[in-house]
Amino acid sequence: MTHPVSDSAPATASQPASANISPVSEAASTHSSPWQRGGVWLAWVVYVGYLLLSDLPPGPSLLHTSPDTLREAGALSLNFWFVLPALFPAQAPTLHPALEGLFNVVVTWGLLFWGFAIEGRQQRVPMLPFLIGTAFLTNVFYLPWLGLRQSRRDRPTRPLNRLETITESRAYPIALMIILLAAIAWGLWGRADFGSISDRWTDLVQIVQSDRLAYSFWIDLLVFWLFQGWLVPDDMARRQWQDPVALWSARLIPAFGLVIYFLRRPPIT
Repeated sequence: MTHPVSDSAPATASQPASANISPVSEAASTHSSPWQRGGVWLAWVVYVGYLLLSDLPPGPSLLHTSPDTLREAGALSLNFWFVLPALFPAQAPTLHPALEGLFNVVVTWGLLFWGFAIEGRQQRVPMLPFLIGTAFLTNVFYLPWLGLRQSRRDRPTRPLNRLETITESRAYPIALMIILLAAIAWGLWGRADFGSISDRWTDLVQIVQSDRLAYSFWIDLLVFWLFQGWLVPDDMARRQWQDPVALWSARLIPAFGLVIYFLRRPPIT
């Protein structure tokens, strides 16, 4: 059950003014503190330094990218959302389905953050380039947006533009949820000659432990999960709405928690 936020209700003699502040409002009011911004930027520096530039993870770093890594990235891109394997299987590159599933889960999870496109209004820095970057390079762009953004809780006064209309619709998270489920199913059962589910899991672990690109997908999943609820408190306050189930689903449930949140939140207009 959802409950409207009553920010303007006066405090009574027996109820201090601070009691009128909802959990969502408190979260939003501290959301852009210098400590939190500093934590986001620190996470980004560690992410880029460790995952892209250092020699600590498996495989060559970004500074020594091999042709094999570029070919693998190109093949995964060609098989994006399994369109080519489904329509023209003979022409589609053959990759391990678990790796393809992992890649598509990461990209689709990044596209879920487009559901917060309305936040791009009244920002000093435009949000759209970061949303596009998140879809292609994940946390290289997502974390900087969290560090640069301003906490804006104003209810929009102008009509939604075309992008906002799409990302505010119920159809948007439902479509991405279907793709997430399809990616998981493909990893488990796609290309039957790759063996059982246990065989695929064993293969995936070995790939992640030896391949920088696959390893980066795995790290992206963890970072997305850690920061996926970051934009939710402001979005709830913008709608003058609170819902603990939606809030904690977005904070705790990987990827699908955002789907739950988007399906439960009220329209912005």
